[in-house]
Amino acid sequence: MPNINKNAFWIKPVVIFILLLLMLIPLGFIKSILYDRQAVKSEAESSIMRPVGGTLEIGGILLSIPVKQFVSTQNSDGRFTTQSITKQILLTPKDYKISTELDPQYLKRGIFSVPIFNGEIALEAKFEPIDFEHLGVEEGDILFDEAVMILGIGNKKTFTAFPKLVANSDANATKSELVQSFAAPEYSPFSQSIFYKLPYDMARSNFTISASLFVQGGAKISFTPLATNNTFALKSTWASPSFSGGWLPKTRQINKDGFNAVWEVSGLSTNFAPAWIVKPNERSHYEMIDVNFISPINNYSLVKRCVTYALLFLVVPFLAIFLCEIWAKTRIHPVQYFLIGAADVLFYLLILSISEHLAFFAAYALAGIAVTLTVFLYASAIFKSKKHGAFIAIVHLISYITLYGILQSEDYALLLGSILMFAVLAILMFVTRKIDWYKNAFSNEVEEFFTDKIDGENR
Repeated sequence: MPNINKNAFWIKPVVIFILLLLMLIPLGFIKSILYDRQAVKSEAESSIMRPVGGTLEIGGILLSIPVKQFVSTQNSDGRFTTQSITKQILLTPKDYKISTELDPQYLKRGIFSVPIFNGEIALEAKFEPIDFEHLGVEEGDILFDEAVMILGIGNKKTFTAFPKLVANSDANATKSELVQSFAAPEYSPFSQSIFYKLPYDMARSNFTISASLFVQGGAKISFTPLATNNTFALKSTWASPSFSGGWLPKTRQINKDGFNAVWEVSGLSTNFAPAWIVKPNERSHYEMIDVNFISPINNYSLVKRCVTYALLFLVVPFLAIFLCEIWAKTRIHPVQYFLIGAADVLFYLLILSISEHLAFFAAYALAGIAVTLTVFLYASAIFKSKKHGAFIAIVHLISYITLYGILQSEDYALLLGSILMFAVLAILMFVTRKIDWYKNAFSNEVEEFFTDKIDGENR
């Protein structure tokens, strides 16, 4: 009966493969729960950040000067008519400096928390007069008495006090606090802006704008370099910043006590010209410098990566059980495979739920120990041998330790995962090198089963 034995022997691997595919269903449910919890977290974080304005954005400061030109046109009857056209000129600073020191603190809503900060920003912008003839504009057409300073901001809630701008004239050493202007210019490149009336004499000369901005926000701060020379200095007690956007810091120092970063950006690398005439329907496109006050560990992203490798770490325990079947010459029912697989799947749900209340390492360790101990007791019972139960439990433990190592090495995750798969295959080949797959541990039992069945039919 060789063919019967061979076919019966390959039934178990096929059943194991089907069980692995079935395990993808609860893993899909866990992924769905993970996404739901991430959505709940995002909503909680939004509810925390909404009262403080969310991301703090300092768009920058520009000088807006209107130009009134007269254009003559000829009508169809040959007569000439003259009409006035008002255009808008925007000027960027020669030098633009921002410095601030922030001390973010966690603010909680339920079990979720977000870094919230309050602080003061020192702003300084130096403007120099330009030759307007390069723009094709005669100086006599420029309305200096209607000059307006534009302060670009994000959400107005991020300001805890109204921003006060002080203009210092370099020509006569006069100082003037600018008054808010409610006559907004036609165009501003920023999402939200505050406008200030600039004195006539300052608009025609060198002057410096300085301000102390009292701000608040959460999770992130952004600056826009728009001058010929831009310098931004940010100091904070937050030990895990993330620098992104169009430019990285020229110098940075990061340690357990916080960070200190300085950006120096040339106007050549920005989308802002020193001066330009606003075109009809003009749209702004500019890059920003972003600093994120990130949490050192995001448990949801780690759990998501765990689930990504889940199928591989289900295959390994199933292979261990299958090998124990051969060595112990004990038949294991597919339901018993399924129960051990269910314990492996619940491992990821345990991590997800526990990590919302404890540190990820503690959640991972508790879930791993609980599943490993359960598998040890159950495997020892079904094999009636603590030796085989210990072997399967050790396989689980080594798998969990390996997975944690992969999670801690994000840049080398693919390499480690590939090496792990190769190692599993190599070990499997080594431990099964002496097994006669045609004369396996079940052949006698299977042969007796089919022989009795055929004899009974013959009678």
